[in-house]
Amino acid sequence: MACTNASTQRLKNMNTDNRFFDGTQTVIGHGAQADVYSYHGYAYKVYRPTYNPEWIKFEKAQQSVVNATGLCNVRYYDTEDLYTVKMDLIDGETLEKKMREGFAGGFDILAAMFRKVHSAELDGVKIPGLIDTAGFGVSDENRQKILPVIVRLSEKMDSCICHLDLHFLNIMMPFDGSEPVIIDWINARIAPAVFDYARTYVILRECAPEVLGMYEAAVAADMRSLGITDEDFADAVMVSQVIRDREKKD
Repeated sequence: MACTNASTQRLKNMNTDNRFFDGTQTVIGHGAQADVYSYHGYAYKVYRPTYNPEWIKFEKAQQSVVNATGLCNVRYYDTEDLYTVKMDLIDGETLEKKMREGFAGGFDILAAMFRKVHSAELDGVKIPGLIDTAGFGVSDENRQKILPVIVRLSEKMDSCICHLDLHFLNIMMPFDGSEPVIIDWINARIAPAVFDYARTYVILRECAPEVLGMYEAAVAADMRSLGITDEDFADAVMVSQVIRDREKKD
């Protein structure tokens, strides 16, 4: 996939580590708000010119906090271009690609990554709470639906770090066989783990409904151990769907 004209121009105009981009960059990721390129041993995330720079700043701050927890060692670096972030490059492939090639252990890895995130130490972690951001951009009616659910479940269950976008494209599998790396932490919030499981359920229901049964089976024991009932999960799915619907309008 070739760079868009806007992205190409930014790449040509940007100088990082005293090196101009020379046209050898290759696309390694594509999303609604940014493309990711491999270049000279690093990854470069190039955001759309319409993307709010404050969210780029927020993402970099989130990543710094996550680095400090030990949950992800990928570091972000400033560049001379406001809409481009330099990142450590992971020499590997997504879990999604590995599964398409026949790997059978994807759901076990996904479940293990949930456990890793949820067991991280919370002391001193400056990540927003889900209750603080869930109502942004939603209608008054939906806000009145979802906030009481978040309060109820937060009073019932312990809170932890939740990735809130944990799926097979956000788990990188290094080629050297080392531990999987979870990427893309901008949605991370402090909340009960049920919202993390629910968010992934909503994403899979939208993008790959045929695997929902395998997903539910993989995480069922962990959810039971946390005291998550069917009612709790259904309520968290409702909250996650409202937030997901709002995101798709952005």
